Amino acid sequence: MTKNSIYKAAFLRRENRLNTGYNYKNDIIKNTTSSQLHGINETMDIFLKNVNDVMYENIEAVKQIKIFANPALDKYENKLN
Repeated sequence: MTKNSIYKAAFLRRENRLNTGYNYKNDIIKNTTSSQLHGINETMDIFLKNVNDVMYENIEAVKQIKIFANPALDKYENKLN
């Protein structure tokens, strides 16, 4: 559906998004690394939090690239999981 489609308002009115997926924003590094890395000291925890933020932004960027490269979707689509 294009950005200025006359059908977009009717489509969005019936939309009911119940299953939005798992919220992994703060759990990427915790779920993918050893538990022995966490809670050692404050410096390591701050570093792991920063790495987690970078990984989250990378994943979100890949999602945007997948949307932009798909010719069937509008490039401004943001309701995909």
